[in-house]
Amino acid sequence: MNRQFFSELDLPAPEADLNVGAGTAIEQVSAIIGRLGTLFEEGKPDLAIVPGDTNSALAAGVACSKSGVPIAHLESGCRSGDFRMAEEVNRRLLDHMSQVLLCPTTRCVRNVRLERVLAGTVEDVGDTMYDSLLRFLPKVEKIDAPGKFGFEDGGFAFMTIHRAETVDDREALGRVLGAVAGFPFPVAFAVHPRTKARLREFQISTGSNLKLLDPLTYKETLSMVRGSKFVVTDSGGLQKEAYWLGRPSLIVRDVTEWGEIVDAGAAFLVGTDPAKIRAGYKRTAKVGRGPFSKSKRIFGRGDASAKVARVASKFLRSLGRGRV
Repeated sequence: MNRQFFSELDLPAPEADLNVGAGTAIEQVSAIIGRLGTLFEEGKPDLAIVPGDTNSALAAGVACSKSGVPIAHLESGCRSGDFRMAEEVNRRLLDHMSQVLLCPTTRCVRNVRLERVLAGTVEDVGDTMYDSLLRFLPKVEKIDAPGKFGFEDGGFAFMTIHRAETVDDREALGRVLGAVAGFPFPVAFAVHPRTKARLREFQISTGSNLKLLDPLTYKETLSMVRGSKFVVTDSGGLQKEAYWLGRPSLIVRDVTEWGEIVDAGAAFLVGTDPAKIRAGYKRTAKVGRGPFSKSKRIFGRGDASAKVARVASKFLRSLGRGRV
């Protein structure tokens, strides 16, 4: 899938491919650490900007730490408080390994301050995902993904679920699908490969109002969100994209790292409880424009990338290593 994103987002080809394929989390993390370590021996970078909270991000952080490469953690300070999530463990460890913390919101800055993270540089730079959405929105507005898949604009809900705590639990997955099957309108369900495997393994059938879609491109996903009534998801990224596109979210988790959106009234934590999911969708109909307009600058003004460059440049100058 990564090749698809490089092509769609007009990104240059990577200079190195670690060629780490399928395997357990431990196998993948170990392989990434070893192969990045070899790359660092060949040409030690002045600074590594490590984005996000995936296992590969954690592995990159460990490789940098052991190789003496300073780390700038992009999307630092996000906290859900749920240590069952690998992402929560990864992001906390990365923050404590990093010398530069690039936070997407003021709450994230507050989180790392409260934890007394020892990084010398902590900056609220905004969210680079917001930069990306603004950049590609004109192209998104020219495509009609809902029409392509047979949905009327504004007449359906868009759903993605993929987290282990949701889809690897037969009962939890069944509760979510059973609840959305009761919605009195169509649901476009973009099925992650992990979720598809669990549906087959657990032999769970979906309601007649659910239309299963193969994984979508980035622009198709944004088009589907933009054309939907609301979004049902356990994805952190999609919560933000729905917010930026002015669509409410039902978050099928008990906690979220983006509490700012919930506090703004633009998203609702419903877990996997069918009653809460059904009540949540009724609440989405009452969400006006207020939650999306009154807190519009939570994630910055779309200039996060420029701020990241400035912070990185300042840090490198402090080391006597010039500009980026």
